[in-house]
Amino acid sequence: MSEAEKFQKWLGQELEDLFVGKFRFYKSKLQLRRKCEGGNDVIVLSGSNKWSPYISVAFYFGKHFDAVRLIEKKFNEHPMPYHIQQYSLNAKLMKGLTYTGEYTWNVDITNSHPELASEVKKVIEGIAYPFFDRFNSPETAREALSSNDPWCFDARGPFWSSLLQVDAALGDLEHFRQWIQCLEPFYLEQAKKRLMEYSVVLE
Repeated sequence: MSEAEKFQKWLGQELEDLFVGKFRFYKSKLQLRRKCEGGNDVIVLSGSNKWSPYISVAFYFGKHFDAVRLIEKKFNEHPMPYHIQQYSLNAKLMKGLTYTGEYTWNVDITNSHPELASEVKKVIEGIAYPFFDRFNSPETAREALSSNDPWCFDARGPFWSSLLQVDAALGDLEHFRQWIQCLEPFYLEQAKKRLMEYSVVLE
C-alpha cells in the first residue's frame, strides 16, 4: 500500500468520525456512503501523488439509485459507484451553487494535518449536499444527464450508459432511443448496440 493510499484511508476514517454516523467509510474503495431514500449518496476520495510526498486531495460525489442497481444486476453489468456524478474541481461550473471556498488541497503527507478532515467536511457540505438534494430521484438524474447540466458529468460522452440505465429503470427506452442522436459516431454505435440488447429483454 502506497503512502498516498494510507493517507487517503486516514482521511476517510477521519471524515466518517466527523460525520457522526451519517456516512460509512469503505476503505477498499476510498468511499464514503450514506443511505438515502431510493439509493445512496456517495463520496469517493481522489488524489494524485505525482509530486510525492505532496498529494492533491479532491473528491468525486454522486448518487446511485436502487432502481438502477436492479438494471445493472439484470444485465450482469459492473455496479457503478454512482449513476450521476460530479468532481469537486468542477464545482465552480455548477451554476447557482452558493459555495465559493476551496475545492482541492495540496498537502505534504509526511506531516500531520489535524484540520484537513474538518475542511474537507465543510466542502462536502457546501458542494455535495446541494448536489444530493438536487438529484433525489432517477427522474431528476435523467433530466440532468440528457440536458448537459453543468452540475453533473455530461452523458454525451463516455457516460452515455448512465442515461441508458436510468431510462431503463424508468421504463422509457424510447427517451434514450431519441436522445442518442446527439452522440458522436464512436459512442453512437456503442449506444445503439447496447440499446438493442436492452430492448430485447425489456420491451
